[in-house]
Amino acid sequence: MTNTTPTKPALHPGFKLKDDITIVARIEKIFFTEVYSLSNGKFFYLFTTIKPNDVIDRKGKYELVKFNLNGTEELGVITESHSQEMIVKIIDELTVLRGFDCVAGMNDLKTLLREEVIEPLLNPEKFKKFKLSVPNGILLYGPPGCGKTFIVRKLAEEINYNFVEVKHSDVASPYVHGSVEKIAKVFDMAKAKRPSIVFIDELEGLLPKRENLVSSTAHKQEEINEFLMQFNDAGDNGILIVGATNRPHLIDTAIMRSGRMDKRIYVSPPDFEARKEMFKLCLSGRPYEADIDFGKLSEMTEFFVSSDIELIVTEVARLAVAEDRNSITEKMIVSVISKFKPSISQHEITYYDQFSDLERA
Repeated sequence: MTNTTPTKPALHPGFKLKDDITIVARIEKIFFTEVYSLSNGKFFYLFTTIKPNDVIDRKGKYELVKFNLNGTEELGVITESHSQEMIVKIIDELTVLRGFDCVAGMNDLKTLLREEVIEPLLNPEKFKKFKLSVPNGILLYGPPGCGKTFIVRKLAEEINYNFVEVKHSDVASPYVHGSVEKIAKVFDMAKAKRPSIVFIDELEGLLPKRENLVSSTAHKQEEINEFLMQFNDAGDNGILIVGATNRPHLIDTAIMRSGRMDKRIYVSPPDFEARKEMFKLCLSGRPYEADIDFGKLSEMTEFFVSSDIELIVTEVARLAVAEDRNSITEKMIVSVISKFKPSISQHEITYYDQFSDLERA
């Protein structure tokens, strides 16, 4: 709804916005956004309540303009066209975290997923031209608590795929062949909603090594065979299969065949930079002192996983409420960290080194 209350425009005609672009006139004010026509025929949205530090960097998508007005930093966007719906969309994309923007740090992992998974899925013809296959499935493996499930959810948002999670209880059945029918229905649903990601957490539970099964578990072999059949050429049906496991040595080896799990990616504990970003992300939206040394916090939390850091910040927030504090301080965070032990050890990290041969293109 357009704001009908007369207000003085923040920018006057002739105001130099950037380079040789100047303001022509304010057209209208919608919500908390002033809309101006520009000398180059385009439009400018001046956000009156959003400041430069409040937004996600979208330089690749939007022409953001930051400038100083009466001693205050202001932010706006230059657009080719103008509509109320566009304003809502731009504000949403600039202020709401989605996809990989929600994943703190892990830049190497995100780059790998963009180059080897997202790019082939979004631009398949470019890859097929050189007879390169589009990923059919991904296996994420690594220590527990490192955010494998969270990453898959954000991958679905990043590529705008429907997210279908398969839990053990979803396919369990007391009837003979009942589980097989349920497995088929899951993939039929994913196909109907395509493009979809079918995510299977704790993959070793649903697809254990068949040679380790006893004769009384013939039904389990039937279930594994059904999964493997559904995995075949899932990509051609608009489905990306993603499995996650903490124990890759327990998974049936047939799943590793080319055309099923094409990509195997190790999700390591967060590194120094990732831990810094995680503290910032977990503290965002909570009042905290500006002088917090995030590098120091990262140094103190080696071998801490994502869930550890999230729990630490939650405990600090509870402490701030209990002590009737106005904001969270570095001293409070340090105190809470000192009471925690990391979820994983160097020995556990070494365990995953033996699976480095899994990571192949």
